[in-house]
Amino acid sequence: MRNLGWLVLAIVAAYGCAVAALLLRRGGRDRACAFGGWGFVAMTFACPLLIPAASSGLRAGAAFFAADVMFKLVDIFRRRSRSGWKAGLRQDLWFLIPFPVFAVVHPDLRRRLRHAESPWPQVGRILGGIAGCVLAVLALRMLTRLDPVRSSFALNHAAMLVTFVVAIESISRAVCGLERLAGFDTRPVIRNAYLSRTVGEFWQRYNDRVHTWFYHNVFLPTGGRRAPARSILLVFLVSGLMHEVPFTVATSRLTGYQLAFFAIQGPAALASGSLERLARRGGLAGRVAAHGSTILFLAVTSVLFFDGMSRIFPFVYSAPSPLR
Repeated sequence: MRNLGWLVLAIVAAYGCAVAALLLRRGGRDRACAFGGWGFVAMTFACPLLIPAASSGLRAGAAFFAADVMFKLVDIFRRRSRSGWKAGLRQDLWFLIPFPVFAVVHPDLRRRLRHAESPWPQVGRILGGIAGCVLAVLALRMLTRLDPVRSSFALNHAAMLVTFVVAIESISRAVCGLERLAGFDTRPVIRNAYLSRTVGEFWQRYNDRVHTWFYHNVFLPTGGRRAPARSILLVFLVSGLMHEVPFTVATSRLTGYQLAFFAIQGPAALASGSLERLARRGGLAGRVAAHGSTILFLAVTSVLFFDGMSRIFPFVYSAPSPLR
């Protein structure tokens, strides 16, 4: 209970920093207000440090909420710099509420359903998603106890990837069901990412809400379609930094693996056009080659990403990691 109290304190502090950032930016257009506003945005990432280092899981949860707040603040600043700060404080404060999950671009993901829906399909989504996630975790725990998996990192990583895909897709559907029950017109955060034929398609299917944020707040400001290669590489670089900081805060260890993982994805995303053409023109063999090479690339490079996950959830790997 005491540790949960630290979690509540960290979340409250993060939102307190967010409100302070908004009030400072609204207080004037001089450099002091701008600098102070952005300073409080940065401080939201430090709030999980209020939680004792031994509670890495709780730190990770607080970092999740802090990242959500940070994404929204940046989007608000971009939007208000164009439309003005005289009105909309209540709207901005309401936007900071972390529901729908990662609804970080206003108002794209705040749309309400035009017509009432039957609740039962959404209840089925929620129950099915919870069941899928629980079964995935239990399956991973069972698999990591098997001697072949415990002695082979490759087998351990493959088992973890399969169960992770099941878990994350299940959670995505359960959360979407809850959002639609609440009246929001949303779709799952992750949309069958395992069907991706290219790395670029994967990152469009995987957390398309944050993908939209990067499009508006990084891709377009850095050149967009006038300089697509530069903008795409910068998107993945910024994404790497935004993952590296929370993982460093949660685990009290700076490894650089998150930054490296996302930096590798940039060139692969730029090469997606060639794979897409292969999939379209190469028939069944072309589709299999594109899909297979994408899965293999993501499976190999994700070792970098899941190193941080395994530090928070030690049961992810039972075999020795080559990164340690």
